[in-house]
Amino acid sequence: MTYVPLAPPALTSPAPALDDTLRYLCATLTPLPGHAPLLDAVRSKGGPELTVRLSRGGWYRPGRIVDAKRETIAADALSWLEQQWSECGEDGAAFAEAFADSGLQVTLEQGISHYLVCQTGSAASDYLQLEIEELQEVLSHPLGARIPSADAVEALLDRPAGGPPPLPMSAPRYRFRRLTDIRDYITRIDLQTGKPAPVLRFLREWEESSAGRQRHFSNHWVLALSEHLDRYRQTRIGAVPVAAHAPQWSGTPGVRGTALAQQLHDFDRHAGYAFAWYFHMVSAHRVPRSVAPEVFADLDDGMAYLPERDAGLIRDWMHDPYAL
Repeated sequence: MTYVPLAPPALTSPAPALDDTLRYLCATLTPLPGHAPLLDAVRSKGGPELTVRLSRGGWYRPGRIVDAKRETIAADALSWLEQQWSECGEDGAAFAEAFADSGLQVTLEQGISHYLVCQTGSAASDYLQLEIEELQEVLSHPLGARIPSADAVEALLDRPAGGPPPLPMSAPRYRFRRLTDIRDYITRIDLQTGKPAPVLRFLREWEESSAGRQRHFSNHWVLALSEHLDRYRQTRIGAVPVAAHAPQWSGTPGVRGTALAQQLHDFDRHAGYAFAWYFHMVSAHRVPRSVAPEVFADLDDGMAYLPERDAGLIRDWMHDPYAL
């Protein structure tokens, strides 16, 4: 699993009252498969009609340090480990020796991020995006000796290979992350100084392409939102498209013509919309970037297996390629 730090939520939000409602519901409802109780409760309180679009697990946050009786020794495992690591001279072997027979164990908060969406208009950015976390504390592993010894304090949170599976310590629970009006958020990105963010071109191209003519962006993608300080200590926000469904590319390198057209069609069919291969090439590189020059060469030879709106985007990409 991947360790994910607890970051503050973004400031962008469509309505404080709705934020408060969602925080309350996340604090009072127990997660169930499909999230029907949460979705029903949001509707009953006048909230938007949300659809679960993507769930991403495999990450964790530090939990507690507990003893053999599972009594809490430290409520903040990472802070406690950082102090003990320092006292052991930041030496993994010394730390392992010091706590080999301690009986202390590490708990982790295993997490799943859920992205829920609600379309608000026809433009690609016209939707609300709700992000919530599903957390469950588990008894992960003993703090004692490990082979090889840890080389950093963060490694002490990693589960050693070959150990028993983690033991649930509590029922799963929700944590409200943020509710974002994506149209407003994208407008803020567009107003930032400097080189235009690639996500702006990605969304514009979606609207211009066959994909955008068929389906709304939020039917197939969500945006991973980010915020950081640049070298001038100015806040910069960003967004990266994340596909809700990512088919595998199984094309044969170097093919052209009818064979290539069939491979593109097969990928689009598995993705569920036209021109999907292009957007998966630009974002996350699931489709090799070498495909675009091959398609461009076919277009140059007079083959017309793409609508002109899509062919134009290929020509633009060949003149000015980009990726996210």
